[in-house]
Amino acid sequence: MKNFKFYLGTIFCVTLMMSFSLKKEKNIDLEFIKMKIPIENIDEQGWGSWNTTDCLKGLDFRVKNDGYNKYAKKYKWNIEFRNRYREKIHLNYVMVSPSRKQEIKRSDKAKYRVHIDGNSGTYKVTYSNLVNSNSSVYVYINKIRIGAKDYGYDYYNCDK
Repeated sequence: MKNFKFYLGTIFCVTLMMSFSLKKEKNIDLEFIKMKIPIENIDEQGWGSWNTTDCLKGLDFRVKNDGYNKYAKKYKWNIEFRNRYREKIHLNYVMVSPSRKQEIKRSDKAKYRVHIDGNSGTYKVTYSNLVNSNSSVYVYINKIRIGAKDYGYDYYNCDK
């Protein structure tokens, strides 16, 4: 009887451990799929190629997917701007999934204000933007001022 209980307990424990290990492997596979990003045009630090904005032909940006935030259930995206104008640029921007492009253009809401030095100055955002897309983002800019100060004159119209 003792041997029977021992074998029954052993079989139960082995079955229990196998079920946990199989589930864990499935979760690891799902996390890997969530993190999959196309590797074309991405440099060694993970940054994509430079793109020109829809509004300013002298303002470029590039983005980097910095992984999945499981608490927010969104992807963390970083952005870097490059100013090819001589003067400093002040602007608002927001990053959204490409499916929200028209919605954000209609609302004209861009949350974050940045200031980028002239003559190929760059500005790397030091916090992640949370977006519902793992492979691409749409960057919308508005409330642009070009010049040393970010006050005292009207916003700039797009030059494209």
